[in-house]
Amino acid sequence: MAYAAIGLAVFGFAVGIMFRLQVLLIAIALLLFFSVVFVFRSGLSFSDALMTILAVQTVVQGSYFLGLIARAAVASHGPRHIL
Repeated sequence: MAYAAIGLAVFGFAVGIMFRLQVLLIAIALLLFFSVVFVFRSGLSFSDALMTILAVQTVVQGSYFLGLIARAAVASHGPRHIL
């Protein structure tokens, strides 16, 4: 599970660096679908299922936010055009 969390964090960070909000919404919807499928296939209890889904969404959205911050930091050091 630790590798899955690291993979989700890297995925969210990469999406944050490269894309805007619309791609994040599509990615979150797909991850929600896949996490629900995972929960049903593994037979987790309701509370474990809820925590799994929340953890997936939180890791991806948090790392997406860090990717946005990294993109803004890199972009602020580039050349500035007045007009």
